[in-house]
Amino acid sequence: MIFFCYLDLFKRLPFEIEDAAMSFCKRRQRMTATIAFIIFNVITTNGDPQLSEARSAVSQWVEVEKTISDETLAWEEKKQLLERMAAVAEAEIAMMKDQLKEIKDTADMGKARRAELVKQEGVNAGLSAKIKVSLLKLEPQLRTLLPRIPKPLAEKLRPLMERLPKNPEESSIDISARMQSVIGIITEIQRFDRLVTTGEELLTFPSGKTREIYTIHFGLGASYFVTSDGTAGGIGVNTAESWAWKSKQELAASIKSAISLANGNFMEPGFLYLPVTTEQTQQ
Repeated sequence: MIFFCYLDLFKRLPFEIEDAAMSFCKRRQRMTATIAFIIFNVITTNGDPQLSEARSAVSQWVEVEKTISDETLAWEEKKQLLERMAAVAEAEIAMMKDQLKEIKDTADMGKARRAELVKQEGVNAGLSAKIKVSLLKLEPQLRTLLPRIPKPLAEKLRPLMERLPKNPEESSIDISARMQSVIGIITEIQRFDRLVTTGEELLTFPSGKTREIYTIHFGLGASYFVTSDGTAGGIGVNTAESWAWKSKQELAASIKSAISLANGNFMEPGFLYLPVTTEQTQQ
């Protein structure tokens, strides 16, 4: 009896019994060889010359069967290798699909972020235009303050004032830098206005004589001076063009006492008379 093993058999078998099918093919090959050996011996023991052709046909049949079995086994091995390669390829394809999805998601997020930034850029451009309009008004006004404020404050503001553009309309200075200068000037003015500040400076009197004076500033509300010997004193006035000292001889003693208190010197309790002058200024 001759057994045949077809390739279609492996296609119908589940993967888990393919090893059993290969074992069957090997057993078939051994069985075919055994049958051929028995037939060959039978033919050989008989000396009939007519059986020579039968013996040759059996030998050819054995070779064909052996070739079929070898090819079947070789194909099965190749098939398993191809299946493993296909599984690896499918895994790589799945991984590449996941990577492509991540890239697409990242690209979508990038597009959304770019659209958000473009929108924000438009908002910032509108705000920058408004700030620039405000700066065109503020910067010239702040420049006019420098000669009209007390000397201690003017000295603090001078470096900041120098950063302001001389020609705001044609300035190439960045708006943020200009705004920082303006905020710095306003901050220093507010700080000075909350403190009591004492100092020393030189004053030229109407007689032409220059003398050292001591000064005290109650913020921007009131300022006073007294000479070092306490013989002359006065108040500070803010005019439309400049800051000036106005003599008030009768206030010298009170001003000297106020400066001494502000500098931490001990004095007997009492009242100090220091008038405050308010004037309307044209806006």
